[in-house]
Amino acid sequence: MSSSSCQLILASASPRRRELLALLGAQYICLASPVEDHPAPPPDALVAHLPPLPEPLPVAAHPTLVAWRKAADIGRHHPDAFVLAADTEVVIDGMVLGKPRDADHARAMIRRLAGRAHTVMTGLCLLLPRDAQNDGVLYDGRRALFDLVASRVHFRALSDDEIAAYVALGESFDKAGGYGLQSGGAVLIESIEGSYTNVVGLPLPAVARLLRAAGIEPPIDPVEAYHTWLRSQGKEPALWPTQP
Repeated sequence: MSSSSCQLILASASPRRRELLALLGAQYICLASPVEDHPAPPPDALVAHLPPLPEPLPVAAHPTLVAWRKAADIGRHHPDAFVLAADTEVVIDGMVLGKPRDADHARAMIRRLAGRAHTVMTGLCLLLPRDAQNDGVLYDGRRALFDLVASRVHFRALSDDEIAAYVALGESFDKAGGYGLQSGGAVLIESIEGSYTNVVGLPLPAVARLLRAAGIEPPIDPVEAYHTWLRSQGKEPALWPTQP
């Protein structure tokens, strides 16, 4: 089966990932996976092929492994589709900061990030159709392509009042680390080293590379897509010199 005749599924409920993938001109559908709520032990056959982490983390927290779990969960019901999944984590002091439980937890997270640098990692998995021929990692009858993108985010020094005002916006609760670059969280940030769209949740250049490796040519260049997204958010020119 040719890649042009196969469906592409984005295994995500994130509106940010939907927007970014659409800007590459890709035709796809979205199907969210609940697999994160019931993580299974990592398969040894996959762990050996995961991209190296820039900071040590437990294997179970590896963003690319989590992305593979999402893709595999959707892929079980769609053997003839390409399934793209991503997982973004905020890491500081060797600890993964997930989504805050409540406002107090969100304020504590941002207070920990304030005035310091942290790492944002996005793991990517593109699961190929069952009959696809590719050099990707083979597991359970299907090949997968992996990637991991890391960016360093530097927060400004923040007062408790500034932190409380941001959390009061209500956008902390569905975001790793308790903040979102694409919305009001940009005011918390001093600078970014590395990929901007990675911090949003879907690093466009890496996604384009995976799609091309699978025989899918994105109609729109990721740099062009990045600038289109900045304009749509009223953020062009970017606040900091950074990569797409």
